[in-house]
Amino acid sequence: MTVGAVADELELHKNSARFHLDALVEAGYAERSTEPSGRTGRPPLLYAATSEAPTISNAHLLELTKVLLDEFVASEDDGAARARRAGQRWGSRTRATAEPTVDVIKAEMAMRGFGVQDDGATLTFTRCPFRDEISDDQLPLVCAMHQGLLDGMTVGSPITISNLQVGPRVCHAAISIAS
Repeated sequence: MTVGAVADELELHKNSARFHLDALVEAGYAERSTEPSGRTGRPPLLYAATSEAPTISNAHLLELTKVLLDEFVASEDDGAARARRAGQRWGSRTRATAEPTVDVIKAEMAMRGFGVQDDGATLTFTRCPFRDEISDDQLPLVCAMHQGLLDGMTVGSPITISNLQVGPRVCHAAISIAS
């Protein structure tokens, strides 16, 4: 990638992107080359990851999630209610400054790894980033937190989203919009 492409992707000034890319080269995580342009002047620099570049996965985050669920939520008598309250706080923090719309809610959930469809009356969650990763005893806590997230995003708005109907592969929630 060129410095300009990296800067654009990360919304950085080109000099900042170049500084960080050069640091990655020095650390052995990236390599620098040039691309002949056929024009006069200095050819553009290209950067690429090396085989030494660290890989990033969600394994640590999932493990951390499981530990926190076990230690601070599942062990409490009101674990599901606690998870939902945490989700509500999360949702109120993520809420856009403008009134939420169904499209905004779908986009927010998609950013978090959900597949979301709506038919005007129902939100259908076709993919959940946790369903295959969390144990069956922890999944209801995660679902309660996501219900709270939806609640928090819509509090004070004309949109109401019913409680999630959790299915074996797909979840549903009714949508109503007050006029």
